[in-house]
Amino acid sequence: MLMNADILKAAFAQGLPYHEFVAAGEPDHQPQWHERHGQLELDDEQLRRVEGFQRSMKILCLTGTWCGDCALQGASIQRIAEAAGERIELRFIPRSDEFAELIIANRINDGYRVPVTWFMAEDFHPCSRIGDRTLSRYRSMAGKALGEASPVIAPPPQNPVRTVLAELLDEFERVELMLRLSPRLRELHGD
Repeated sequence: MLMNADILKAAFAQGLPYHEFVAAGEPDHQPQWHERHGQLELDDEQLRRVEGFQRSMKILCLTGTWCGDCALQGASIQRIAEAAGERIELRFIPRSDEFAELIIANRINDGYRVPVTWFMAEDFHPCSRIGDRTLSRYRSMAGKALGEASPVIAPPPQNPVRTVLAELLDEFERVELMLRLSPRLRELHGD
């Protein structure tokens, strides 16, 4: 479920910027977030892509500081947002009772998964929702868990951390193009 603009806007208003969210976590959970952030600086080609973004977007991540996949995705998303400057506004909210409405309405495979990330237009209208692990993470996990019986067609990535960054950047670009080509936003911005 994508949710609606009012619900997402209210949750976004309660969210924290990346560094505040990480600092609010348990001290023993913070190092994985700092380590991932340090590993995920965008390369020149990735920077050029993000610098070409023209539309503003809001990003909301429902996540947990204890979660390794959350640290990887959260740090990747933060790095992309940093490169975009004011065009991407990013907030993090914890998986906690105060956000029960979002958690319950956004089960993935009938479970309460993290992270769940919503991509929204500048006016909070939802555009995309991604959750749980990325394709490359599932490929790696399937290869390990299923061995020869694995349905994986492509091999796991050689650099899993950088591959997750690339997968998330592709989703950002997809949403950017959705927003850039939107008749509603083209009319609003006169382009």
